[in-house]
Amino acid sequence: MARHGAWAGVIQSPAMIRDAGRPGGIRWALAAVLLVAAALRFAALSHLPPAHYRDVAITALDALRALAGHPRLHYVRDEGLYSNIMALVFWLAGPSDAAVRFQGALFGTLTCLAVYRLGRVLGSRRAGLYGAGFLAVSLWHVILSRSGFRAILLPLLLTAGVAFLVEGLERVSTARLAAAGVLIGLCVHAYPASRVVPLLLPFAAVAGLGVDGVRWRRARRGLAAFVLAAAAIAAPMILHYIRHPDDFTDPKRIVSVFSPGLPPGAAAAYLRHSLGATALMFHVHGDDNLRHNLPGAPLLDPVTGLLLVIGAGAAVIALRAGPARATPFGRAAAVLLLAWVPIMLLPNLLSVEGVPHALRSCGVLPAVMLLAGAGAAIVEAAVARRLGGRMAAALAIVLCLGLAAHTGYRHFAVWGRDARLFAEHDGAYRAAARALLQAPPGVERFLVANGTGFDIYGRPAEVHAYLFEMRDHPPVVLGPRDGGRLVLEGRPAIVAFVRREAGTLALIETLNPGAPIRPVTGPGLSPESPVYRIN
Repeated sequence: MARHGAWAGVIQSPAMIRDAGRPGGIRWALAAVLLVAAALRFAALSHLPPAHYRDVAITALDALRALAGHPRLHYVRDEGLYSNIMALVFWLAGPSDAAVRFQGALFGTLTCLAVYRLGRVLGSRRAGLYGAGFLAVSLWHVILSRSGFRAILLPLLLTAGVAFLVEGLERVSTARLAAAGVLIGLCVHAYPASRVVPLLLPFAAVAGLGVDGVRWRRARRGLAAFVLAAAAIAAPMILHYIRHPDDFTDPKRIVSVFSPGLPPGAAAAYLRHSLGATALMFHVHGDDNLRHNLPGAPLLDPVTGLLLVIGAGAAVIALRAGPARATPFGRAAAVLLLAWVPIMLLPNLLSVEGVPHALRSCGVLPAVMLLAGAGAAIVEAAVARRLGGRMAAALAIVLCLGLAAHTGYRHFAVWGRDARLFAEHDGAYRAAARALLQAPPGVERFLVANGTGFDIYGRPAEVHAYLFEMRDHPPVVLGPRDGGRLVLEGRPAIVAFVRREAGTLALIETLNPGAPIRPVTGPGLSPESPVYRIN
């Protein structure tokens, strides 16, 4: 007991910190958590973020392709699952800003439910409830849920899949194990960070079966159902990658230490930097990208960060001391959660750009929140012993409401009002596209596709932000060889440039001698992405 020092006075009643409270009370609390999660994710969804970043616009245009009858397993840039789901939303509600973001907000809310369910399956409704609550009010997860990035689907599929896997193994339920296989198989269709998920599965199996050989033999049929279901769902994408290896390696970009274009000998330096940055991302310095986070802010708020340390420390003690010194989760569940964190951080650790990266790290969120939930359950039990259960519950409610208000303020009043947010979400392209759409009848509309982004469908990535905005009335897109189309012969036109370029503007003047050329001004328009009225 002395060996564990300060922890000995905290972890004394496994039953109290595992499933304290009546199930009915926990269900009401869970409903409140889900309402808070939904409020933070759906409020003002059409207006915040203020525009669609080019990656999101590409996903939305792929959804329009699917809606037109051309769904794909893998589009030119991304896996097809998220775009194909978005196409269903478009079919039901029509394409709009809210429709682009709706499924992300829904998946984010459902992930809170999945975290609770996984906590319950692992042995602690209480820790699961707190974990769901911390995820509900996580600024990291709220921003990800609302932004339209496909990464939001991975935590939901992974958490729900692992919960079904553990539960199916415990109950020897072939149906649950087959469902787990489907969900885990779908991960490969969601986001590249899913490629490390197979490393997590042995730990999940141990959480469900322990090390009892009899239980493993009894579960063979169910395990076979899981493997077959996962393989059947994942196989089409795996075969696609075999046939189209560039879609797997993305050789045009230098994203990870395995990227073919990485300079020789540079991988070790990148790994050292990534290791240090990843170690600090939860508590000291997080993602610097304003699209993902308040730049540089730790990815966890101070309360969740502290409770994560308590929960993780208690889990480590559970590994060494066993049931006599149990945490909210037993030894096998502690192994799973402690393994989950480094495994799902691998996509971030192996990156060479934007580290720490909130999107590539998002698969770690369920385990982090459950460990923080375990810490909260431990603290609540300690407070209840000293002040009584009602006082502990009241303090927990005040804490959760305070965190919700804090996150709402940080998201809507701080992040949402940051003057840089519009530009970071390609707002200038949206404003320019709307200027083109406002052209009077008879005025031609041109978009000079002189962006510097990666080539997507034969055009720079930035162009797609314009094309989704102008989906019902697309402009004439001009490439390097289309200068002749700017001979207007007196016809009026509005021309938008992805980026300011004096040479092209001079060419327009040469092709249209004497024609008046006036810059278009308006809300959100940027001189770096100018729009001109000609004639």
